[in-house]
Amino acid sequence: MKVTITTAIITKAGPKAKSYEIRDTKTTGFLVRVLPNGRKSFYCEYKRGGRLKIGEANVWKLKEARERAKEIIFEFQKTGSVDVFRAKPEKTLTYLQFLHTHYFEWVDVNHKSALKTRRRLLNDCRRFHSIKIDSITPQMVEKWRTERVTGGNSPHTANRCFAYLRASLSKAVEWGFLENHPLRRMKLMRTASNVKARFLSVEEEERLRSALNDRECKKAMLNPSLTPDMFADHLMPMVLLSINTGLRRGELFTLRWEAINLAQRRLTIRAEISKSKKERHIPLNKEAMKVLNKWQCYQTGASEYVFHNQGVPFSTIRKGWVALLEIADVKNFRWHDLRHHFASRLAISGVDLNTIRELLGHASYATTLRYAHLSEDHKAAAVALLE
Repeated sequence: MKVTITTAIITKAGPKAKSYEIRDTKTTGFLVRVLPNGRKSFYCEYKRGGRLKIGEANVWKLKEARERAKEIIFEFQKTGSVDVFRAKPEKTLTYLQFLHTHYFEWVDVNHKSALKTRRRLLNDCRRFHSIKIDSITPQMVEKWRTERVTGGNSPHTANRCFAYLRASLSKAVEWGFLENHPLRRMKLMRTASNVKARFLSVEEEERLRSALNDRECKKAMLNPSLTPDMFADHLMPMVLLSINTGLRRGELFTLRWEAINLAQRRLTIRAEISKSKKERHIPLNKEAMKVLNKWQCYQTGASEYVFHNQGVPFSTIRKGWVALLEIADVKNFRWHDLRHHFASRLAISGVDLNTIRELLGHASYATTLRYAHLSEDHKAAAVALLE
């Protein structure tokens, strides 16, 4: 958004789901950045990819901030540096100091899994904690992630840790703590392109469903108040709904009744709980409808969440899940693999990959390609049409 920035425009600029910027047409490079928590700050972009934070909009007057931006741009054009405007104490920040005093505050507001991000940076990136942020080099980072792989981590895991580190340093550049991004030219490590998704065989699915039914029967015997039209607890409906919708675990745990339209046989994943930050709609098949109708009769009025523990969404169901897999004799199968099972069944049934991508909510088509090998018969049928 480009306008002549005025005090009125800054006042009216409200928070949105994502951070956004208002750029000044009067002074090139001068801008106001608005965070999702409503905080507004003045910045000066003195070159492409290089910017310096002037200060908070509730502290600096607009006229003073614009003049400071002009001074920064003039200094850069004259000397090629803006070091004179950088706060001296901030320039000596270690990476850990930067995390605690600046980055984590932003993470708590903008990351859906803020605790996970904190844990990654505090544990996996501790190699850099005592190093000044302007002393982190590509060679240093390359050695770190290579050691992770040789130490037993997969390239995929090493890439994920690298992504967290790189994202934090991107903010250090954006906020003026670094003039240039030290990892800008570093690429992700190559990963195996033939990794296949784990899904249940016909026999495994039969054993899993049998184990769920046996578990329900045993719990019903221990609780005479349970009737045939009631589930014993959350585990069976959660498993069956996952198999028939492909929901991510986090989406399942935070699913609300308001997101389910039984009349239209549709489930909606809102953008704020979706990994891709995009809303998607999933049609409900017969089994999913049966599960939700049965579960709703028992849960009506108890909580806004479909699955909960005394009104609070689940954070884990590991204990019951692990016990179920052991009874069903299903090996090397994670809860997330129920999502793969859903997608694999669609691919085997001939559903096109783009439809699968939309149902799963993949941001990238490349992610959905892992199921392409399951549609070989349909490729052969397509080529046969040329005969």
